[in-house]
Amino acid sequence: MKRVLLVAVCMMGLLISVGCKKTTTSGDIGYSFLYTPGDHLEELVEAKKYDEASMVYNSEEMWFVERQDDQEIMSLLQVVYKELDAKYLTPLEQETSRVAAIQWPVERNQWKATKKTLDAFYVDIQKSASIRLFQAPGFKSDTIDKAKTTLASKRKQLIEYAPTALGKYQLTTDECFFEAYPVEVNGEQFVEVHAVVFQETITKAKGKELLHINEKYVDYLTSDLKTLLADEYFSAHCPSPEKADLKQLMAAYSKVNEAGLEIDSVPGVKISFLEVTSETLKDKGVIEFPVGVEMDMPFSATSAGLSKGFEHKDVKSADIVILFNLASTKTFRRVDSSNYVKSKFLAGHKQVNNPEWDVLQVELQQANMEIMTNSGGRLSTSTANPYTNLGNALANLGRDLQINEAKDKVEELKEKFRNTPRYIDEPVYEPYHFQRVEMEVEKTGTVQYYVIDQRRKTYYTDFFDIHSQEFFTVAYNVLDEDPDKEKHQTTNVTEVVVDEFEGEAISVKISELLDHYSKNKANHKRYASLSTIRKDVVKNRNVAVAKAKEKEYGFDKKKDKRFESVVVVQASNSLGTGFYVTSNLVLTNYHVVEEQKFVELKKWDEIETFGKVIAKDVRLDLALIKVQDRGLPVTFYSKKKLPVGETVEAIGHPKGHLFTLTRGVISTIRKHETVMGVKGKPVMFVQTDTPINSGNSGGPLFLGNQVVGVNDWGLSKQISEGLNFSIHYSEVFTFLDDNNVDYRKGK
Repeated sequence: MKRVLLVAVCMMGLLISVGCKKTTTSGDIGYSFLYTPGDHLEELVEAKKYDEASMVYNSEEMWFVERQDDQEIMSLLQVVYKELDAKYLTPLEQETSRVAAIQWPVERNQWKATKKTLDAFYVDIQKSASIRLFQAPGFKSDTIDKAKTTLASKRKQLIEYAPTALGKYQLTTDECFFEAYPVEVNGEQFVEVHAVVFQETITKAKGKELLHINEKYVDYLTSDLKTLLADEYFSAHCPSPEKADLKQLMAAYSKVNEAGLEIDSVPGVKISFLEVTSETLKDKGVIEFPVGVEMDMPFSATSAGLSKGFEHKDVKSADIVILFNLASTKTFRRVDSSNYVKSKFLAGHKQVNNPEWDVLQVELQQANMEIMTNSGGRLSTSTANPYTNLGNALANLGRDLQINEAKDKVEELKEKFRNTPRYIDEPVYEPYHFQRVEMEVEKTGTVQYYVIDQRRKTYYTDFFDIHSQEFFTVAYNVLDEDPDKEKHQTTNVTEVVVDEFEGEAISVKISELLDHYSKNKANHKRYASLSTIRKDVVKNRNVAVAKAKEKEYGFDKKKDKRFESVVVVQASNSLGTGFYVTSNLVLTNYHVVEEQKFVELKKWDEIETFGKVIAKDVRLDLALIKVQDRGLPVTFYSKKKLPVGETVEAIGHPKGHLFTLTRGVISTIRKHETVMGVKGKPVMFVQTDTPINSGNSGGPLFLGNQVVGVNDWGLSKQISEGLNFSIHYSEVFTFLDDNNVDYRKGK
């Protein structure tokens, strides 16, 4: 009876739990066979909550569709539909008629109202379309479809008219076309298709109008239109760039930047940047760190030697050339404080008892004692009392289990004991001190720059100072064996870091350099040709070289006058030797200069100069250079016979080792095919074992104080030693005579 009553109570609880209306924690209604969506719908209809009733239908649509034959349900839905029709569909029909009647185009001041009407119409369509009852069998209405068709048709009409509307629109003053137009248009695609309209507008626009276009349409303009906009804005501030000086161009460029615009190039003017840096100043240590130039302005950049740079096509065709000449850079260290920090280092190891071994030994002894304790005194199991026998048997069994566990533990401990060393190495640390230095590292430099206006034949030059400094805490003599080495290097830096800072380039923005130019009153000078500027650059270089020379140790450079006739010839891709044959003409090999028009030269006194190639003979491998700075001409040997076996000396720059003298003898005189790969008569050479390497090419071969040949080529040492060839002086005479050179001959 009690069991039956309990079951009945449980069943009643179950029925109550599943048969009632429940609201879940999320707020949703939980339906059951005792409370259906139909019951819920009836409640809402009675309460005249028709929108909520519609939501019940939306969420339980399949339940209602499956009960289309239920007259009671359908009657309730009919009531809901009637109320919703009056609230949504009837007004939507009226709106559809109004939208269909909209006349287009309309005046610009009516766009906003049209846009508002169409947007509201769209919202109402979406509201009605969200009511699933309007799509239900037996209730479906075509009102929504008609509204959608009407809206799509009206939108299409407006989109098709958009290009015409754009043509009449005030792009330079009105709000953004794409935000004002009554229907949405894909701005980027629209601008791309109708770019001509924007091009014409931008071209005709004035300064503020251009800014307005940029503000309103920056997200839609193509890259070409943005460039055009920037160019036109530049032109608005500099109407005649082809006549403007650099200061005016810079002012206009600043306006463009302030407006957030970017130009690819200065409209109407070609500006080129040329960087030239003296290799001699680098070699002399006058330039201790490089200076990089950041081209943050739309100029073409060229980095080349002084002579080649002026011949570069970008420089020759430029209206304005900005020349960057690094005069000097220096680094300075100032120690603010120095102290010694105590630390320790690993000096070695010593053997000590292993505490783990001692622990294992004690544990092993305890385990053996446990075995011995449990092995003795077993209880009798043969007494007269059977209960006693059972108890003793169980006690003995417990002891046996303990013994077995102890034996297993002993074996485990023995294994650990065998693998544990008796002694271990313990590190031994000794104290020491490392030095900590706080220092300031300062980097300074001077840049000479030129602004050359090739249109007006004027130039301006000035000096621009650069500066950088850092503070370092440097740890010296930290031992590798210091266990805290990583910590020390985290809180301090090493000498390597300081060296890297001293050697790394300082970056100078071209805009900063030109800003310096703009802030100074430019006292421009006129020039007849670019050689005037070359001379000025070389002059300033030589002043710096002279100052560097005053601090050098060396040897007496005036003792051997022959060196004063020899020069370094620096071509674009090669370094060779040359020598003065008259006070302003230098002779060298053709293969040193090849087809270059200008070359840089450096004299024995380290004065830098430049020259123009005025004559060449490919077969003879000879070239003649007219030089800006005068030098001491050589005297040529003039006798018909050369004494074989006599000592001769070559002066040149083998492998880049400048002004090196090497010695050998005259091996023979012989004719040989030209090494230049052209057809013609064989060339007469002086064969010598004087060492001649790359860099010697074009240099003189002296017999005493007279030149007997021009060093030209030699066989590789891997092939044969001491087979080197200089162009015979008779071949040189022919070349010089053909070019009307008045050279010196010995008696």
